[in-house]
Amino acid sequence: MIAALAMALALAGTPVPDARIVPAERVFAFWSQYNALPEEERNAFTLRYGLGGTGPGGEDWRFWTALEGEDWVEITPGPEGVVTPPDPDRLAAGLRLATDAPQGAVRAEVQFALSAAPARVYALEELQAALAQSRAALRRQLGLRALIAPRPRRIDFTFEGPAPDAFAVFADGRELELTSVFENVIQLDPGARELRGAQTIRFARAPLHAVIVVAN
Repeated sequence: MIAALAMALALAGTPVPDARIVPAERVFAFWSQYNALPEEERNAFTLRYGLGGTGPGGEDWRFWTALEGEDWVEITPGPEGVVTPPDPDRLAAGLRLATDAPQGAVRAEVQFALSAAPARVYALEELQAALAQSRAALRRQLGLRALIAPRPRRIDFTFEGPAPDAFAVFADGRELELTSVFENVIQLDPGARELRGAQTIRFARAPLHAVIVVAN
């Protein structure tokens, strides 16, 4: 889910001249709602946020956060622009985000992702739970609109370099090679018919990250 932010903002109390300010809630959409869910309804998935600039010089734009009256603290996006979301209580208290990027030159992204740390082996039921929980959370957020909206469909595992060999492993030791491979990504539908009875998903090496893909 990608949103281009229109930065039409106040200019007072900024960390650098001409910086623009927006409520951080616009960038970290749904973070408060996610944290309001009971733990047992969100323990298998989380939200992954990306933040960055677009256009010429986009990699040089900077970002800061602060509550009213606080000093601005710079946040530095990591690989692929991923940023750690703020404490939900600070977000609810009116946390602000400032940037020196020109209006219309900021890209914010939020994705569903696995809560589990990257690993070579995943329990299939853990992946099924992540998909089910993310679907339920989206239905709760959208209400009746969820009937016509895209929904979480699969999990994409992204690797450094070409995707490695990957198999579904069954209780009897049988292995099924995963074939939905696209360069450095392995796509997996944990509910696929051919995976019925499988216990684990095994990769030759751990992925960099795993996101839950929302699609029609």
